[in-house]
Amino acid sequence: MDLKMTDRTQFVRSLAEEAAQLALKLRRDQGADFIQAKGHQDFVTFADRAVEELIRARIEEAFPGEDVLGEEEGQTGDGPRLWVVDPIDGTANYMRGGADWAVSIAYAEDGVLRHAAICAPELDVTIWSEKGAGSWTRHDGQERALALSTCDDVRAGTLMLGWSGRQPVPSHLETIQNALGAGMEYRRNGSAVISLLAVAMGRAEGYWERYVNPWDVFAMWLILEEAGAVIETLPVLDYIGSPKHFLAMVPQLETELRAIVGTLPPVD
Repeated sequence: MDLKMTDRTQFVRSLAEEAAQLALKLRRDQGADFIQAKGHQDFVTFADRAVEELIRARIEEAFPGEDVLGEEEGQTGDGPRLWVVDPIDGTANYMRGGADWAVSIAYAEDGVLRHAAICAPELDVTIWSEKGAGSWTRHDGQERALALSTCDDVRAGTLMLGWSGRQPVPSHLETIQNALGAGMEYRRNGSAVISLLAVAMGRAEGYWERYVNPWDVFAMWLILEEAGAVIETLPVLDYIGSPKHFLAMVPQLETELRAIVGTLPPVD
């Protein structure tokens, strides 16, 4: 097993783990203004902003002048080298003391995802990937290559679902009905990264969301591709500034999962 990483991959893995530890500390030490509302069922905490500031500072120290797109502070420029950051994916879970949240960091060059890492500290999971070099995980004190589910019967499978207010409720319910009608279980946990982690760890066979932001999925996109998953997406740069659909699935159930999801939404 070859776990050798390039300097940039080592950097993104270490940074995701450092940022996750800061998020844990800030939740323990939270003050009166720790939680704020951005919109309906859309929250931000002091930790979201502080963790993103840390990540941006570390990137600037290590790779001066490279652009960063973060959920909380936006994008710094439109150069060919871009870091995409979600300081805490699953903020609603995080602020309520739940474990289903993660730090997510991806690096793209000329519109191609090259390096990625996520850290879900309360699940004791770090996953990292480098284009062309596979995907790896540290869990339960061991490091190993990722292994997707080998389930080849949709009636024994699980579909992870994401939803936001951008998607009409009837279309979301139709997907649930299609999954149940095919004999498939479904789950929704409030974090795209954690849902995609379930696919990456072999605990689910697919993930679908009609509208996602780049920081929600870019890291897990590369991680899952390198692990052998089928990803139905648009070009990387098409996600910048406009949420788009995202479908990830194990290859042996691709036909069944595409039928459950149905017609993909038109591109804006």
